[in-house]
Amino acid sequence: MKILQVKIYSPDSQELRVVNFYENGLSIIFGDVEKPNNENETSNSIGKTVLLKIINVVFGGKNSGKDAIRGLKDYKVKACVKHNGIKYDIDLIIGNSKNYYVNAEKMNLTKYKEFFNIDRSKFSKQIMLEKRKGLISTVSSNATKDDYSTILNLLYLDKIEEVFRKIKKNQDEIEIIGKFKNSFKEDVDTLQKEEFNLEMKKKQADDELYILNNRLKTLKISDNIEEIVHSRTELDQKIKSIAEKIKLNDIAIGKYKEILEDSQKNNISLKEVEMIYQKAQVQIPDMIKKKLIEVEEFYKCLIEDKKDIYKNQIQSLTNENEKMKMDITDLKVELDRFSEIISESDSFREAIKIYDIKTREKMEIDSKISEINGKLAQISNTQTLKSDIDILYTQLYKEFEEAVLIINNYKEFVYNIVNRIYGEEKRNPYLSINVPSISRKYKVMPVKIDLTIDGDDGEGISAVKCLLFDLLIFNYNTDVDFLIEDSACFEGIDRRQIKNILFEMEKISKERNKQLIISLNKYLISDIDTLKDKIVLKLNENDTLLNIKF
Repeated sequence: MKILQVKIYSPDSQELRVVNFYENGLSIIFGDVEKPNNENETSNSIGKTVLLKIINVVFGGKNSGKDAIRGLKDYKVKACVKHNGIKYDIDLIIGNSKNYYVNAEKMNLTKYKEFFNIDRSKFSKQIMLEKRKGLISTVSSNATKDDYSTILNLLYLDKIEEVFRKIKKNQDEIEIIGKFKNSFKEDVDTLQKEEFNLEMKKKQADDELYILNNRLKTLKISDNIEEIVHSRTELDQKIKSIAEKIKLNDIAIGKYKEILEDSQKNNISLKEVEMIYQKAQVQIPDMIKKKLIEVEEFYKCLIEDKKDIYKNQIQSLTNENEKMKMDITDLKVELDRFSEIISESDSFREAIKIYDIKTREKMEIDSKISEINGKLAQISNTQTLKSDIDILYTQLYKEFEEAVLIINNYKEFVYNIVNRIYGEEKRNPYLSINVPSISRKYKVMPVKIDLTIDGDDGEGISAVKCLLFDLLIFNYNTDVDFLIEDSACFEGIDRRQIKNILFEMEKISKERNKQLIISLNKYLISDIDTLKDKIVLKLNENDTLLNIKF
């Protein structure tokens, strides 16, 4: 997926900025600003980083709530992207993850990412919107297992990643067990003793509930109460029967009314018959006309008789329904009286109450037993997990042996590119991807990835290492078609090295047919003229991205 163009609009749809990007090679968002005198100040107030954040949203980044781009809520974005060789027009609103449009087809963010097959875990390793915190993680010096898994996948060390995941899963379980064990002080004997006592209480509770259950089944209510229960059941059935009869009568009334309406519509008079003959231009003989009059009179009498019958049926059924409704009202009063008497049966109610109490007591005992069983299981499970880790480490070493050629290619890539960046300065770079010391194999990350470069440990060397690692992924992976670097990623690096790094970046992007988008401040590079044809947008204090301060 590559971005070819982005248009930004205000919430009232006023076009504010149009930016076009090179499909392959380098696109620079240039900040014509000087370095702030105060290190605490930032030059990122003209919109370079904001534009990269908008591109990140187009590439499936989070776009709602606290994750929305601050200050741009409800701004509109139109973008043109290329995916699998096909161009797509995209419309979205900053802060709204529910309304994305791809070629006018509406979808939410989840469907949007599925449509373009966006894997954000991988995309995030090639989108740098701020100064890096670590080599593996962009947000923290302590990389997570997900960070390592993504990097291993991007470097096509999939078998190593698979074993890594299994070891880490067992390590995480051991850590949880450790925290769990620290939450209670009892030893195994104490827990087993407590479990035994609870099982005895549970058995006692089961016996009591059995007795209570039989008592409820065979409880002898007074003869009067039994008679009331029986009468109430009959009364309830009678009410339901009457209600059903009312429904049937209502259906019949409806049918009769339909018949009356139909007979009204189908009544044809002699006058209408004469008009039919007139239209046919046929003269009706007097004899036939007399016969028609007689037929009309007979038909009217017949219809009127039927109407009277139907009206009488409707009235009869209506009266019957009114009486039954009054009967139901009276019966419900009696039904409520019976229900109240039954509910007040002290002996029955007391038995139910006791049964409920004992049931809750048993549930509490079961819960405590489950908790103790969990503790005992966790204690015994630790050693099993450690044994599994031992076996998995053997497998991990084997996978590293089989991947040695691939890893050596990565090492040579870093070594050669560092030499080209620093020229005659001998920096002795070394990329390390291996299994760490196994002295803490049940706790530490099963895989260690590190990059060392001789020289001071200052800001510049750290920034270069991070950029080199991004370039390593950029050069070898085929899952992500782009690399995005914010100007903050170049801070502290000598201008000469920045120029060389940009040259290497552009070279890789062209060779790999990939897109490279970076933001760069004027003070970071000495000879911008050599890159002026790569600048797709130039911003300064008087011409910010959206004519506002960020």
